[in-house]
Amino acid sequence: MADPQLHNGYTKIANELLEALCRLNISGNEMRILLYIIRRTYGFNRIYTEMPLSEISSAVGIRSVHVSRALKRLAELNIIERHSSKGTSPQTVSLVKNYDKWAVEKCAVLPLPKTVTVTKNGNATITENGNPTITKNGNATITENGNCTYKEKKENIKERGKERTPRGRYGNVFLSDDEINKLNQDYGEGHIRDYIQRVDSHVQSTGKPYADYEATIRKWLAQDGVKKDDFDASKYEQFINVF
Repeated sequence: MADPQLHNGYTKIANELLEALCRLNISGNEMRILLYIIRRTYGFNRIYTEMPLSEISSAVGIRSVHVSRALKRLAELNIIERHSSKGTSPQTVSLVKNYDKWAVEKCAVLPLPKTVTVTKNGNATITENGNPTITKNGNATITENGNCTYKEKKENIKERGKERTPRGRYGNVFLSDDEINKLNQDYGEGHIRDYIQRVDSHVQSTGKPYADYEATIRKWLAQDGVKKDDFDASKYEQFINVF
């Protein structure tokens, strides 16, 4: 059961700025990425931070190509500032605090269509507002608004176990359920829980994230001489079930 507490970390943001964000008419992907940018900057009391596409993609569950498109759009609206990567360092991103400079006129609310045409199979085709049209098999095809197709939604459901989510006290370690299960199987839950906290605290204190947290944890375990757990519970499953 989720039980978020302020003492585990919080993001401090002015109410005036938060209200300005609430008035933004941007896509869902753009808003999710914008909130993550605020989490990684204001959440660490920083104006800007290094943020590779892979990190954002893992954090919000959006493919890197859509992340790149959304960042470009937010920069065009002057809501964020981006500085290109140099050498091995990733790009830096920051929120434009002065919301008067945001190009909100470019993301004004579009009028809804006056009519909806219903085809013979009972599915609706939507007029030129960029909403989905329904094909003969009833599946939606999505226009250029950046939303997922029906097929992509099915793929996303299958890949939920592979989606990386924040772990640790400060939420700095990004691991999928599959990665957690593999680590637990190899080293045991106790070791993995401990090393997640250690990596999480290290990132919190240094402000430098890792590209691959599973690989980082395995590297730290190896450096500390922690052996893999060779115990095979499946061999003793029938005895365990008895008790």
